[in-house]
Amino acid sequence: MSGAKQGTEPGTLYVVATPLGNLKDITLRALDILGTVDLIAAEDTRTTLKLLNAYQIKGPKLVPYHEHNEKEKAPLLIEKLLAGKSVALVSEAGTPGISDPGTFLVRLAHEKGVKVRPVPGPSAISTALSVSGLDLKRGFIFIGFLPSKKGERKKVLEQLKDEKRPFLCYEAPHRLKTMLADALEILGSRKVFVAREMTKKFEEYFWTDLPSLLEKISKKKSRGEFTLLIEGTSENLPSKIEIPPEERLDLLLTKGLSLKEAAKQVAQECGISRKEAYQLALKIKNALPEKP
Repeated sequence: MSGAKQGTEPGTLYVVATPLGNLKDITLRALDILGTVDLIAAEDTRTTLKLLNAYQIKGPKLVPYHEHNEKEKAPLLIEKLLAGKSVALVSEAGTPGISDPGTFLVRLAHEKGVKVRPVPGPSAISTALSVSGLDLKRGFIFIGFLPSKKGERKKVLEQLKDEKRPFLCYEAPHRLKTMLADALEILGSRKVFVAREMTKKFEEYFWTDLPSLLEKISKKKSRGEFTLLIEGTSENLPSKIEIPPEERLDLLLTKGLSLKEAAKQVAQECGISRKEAYQLALKIKNALPEKP
């Protein structure tokens, strides 16, 4: 077995996150690992070479590892790992294995008893969510790239139609127009947060809706990969109640809900602010007869 180099352990597969665009978005640990492993399995060796050159990293051998050769390359990389070599797995950008090649190799490494270590860093998912301003306490759904075939794509969108949680997906610029048209047809007019060219020179982040985004895309050719965060449905929420908020609050308070609970529920149901709902609730509670 070869001896361990500084920063790495022999026979270990490192899953290394790399910048989405801005080369400064890399951790010191990632640089240490990339500079000391024996091999780097890279989705795009040209992109990885730019990163290595930017930080004057020389030595590790670059091995192409992408969706078209992973079944062939993974067993060979496992052989190297079992022989004591250290390997870094990187995608073209972001974190490997999340809508990028890597899961097959990682799963095989676990099966063969090879140590797998994450080197966390940039991810398109967390980057987009962090600047969306969306309250995610109830979670969200990540679906990666929607199917390229229209029928399969529509089937997935139909499954998401009644989902209350927002869902996040990636889309290539050449498929964006048809994807948005299908989404509008099945989901209706929904708010959507758009993140494009994240951390790059022409990055942009904005809220819009599906009809407006489709119109914009139809007028101008789009470039760069899109990350879309589409709001969930509110059809299954009691927001369609047609009684005044005062009557709804009176009913909930009579049932024993606290001021805070009643105000929160009515704010959601009637489309008013939580502060306004709480003030109404307080006024109604003070007018209720005291319990004996």
